[in-house]
Amino acid sequence: MSRYTWHPEKALENVAKHGVTFEDAETVDLDPNRQMWPDLWRDPDDERFAMVGYSIEGKMLLVITSERGPRPRIITARRATKRERHAYETRS
Repeated sequence: MSRYTWHPEKALENVAKHGVTFEDAETVDLDPNRQMWPDLWRDPDDERFAMVGYSIEGKMLLVITSERGPRPRIITARRATKRERHAYETRS
């Protein structure tokens, strides 16, 4: 069983928009050098986190999760930007 949950329709939309599956995105959590921080950009009442790191497919991804509910939910995932990659590499 996955540690994460997600909406199936949102997962399909994410693949179409960003080319990243939520199955691949959840593996960023396995990167021992991943970085996480609170994501306060959207809704301050929804406890969200941004996570950047490498997936098991070797892609550096940014994954946004929500901590609402019994398991964390993946909201979106995309390839990390140049700035996000640089921040990861200089902090690891």
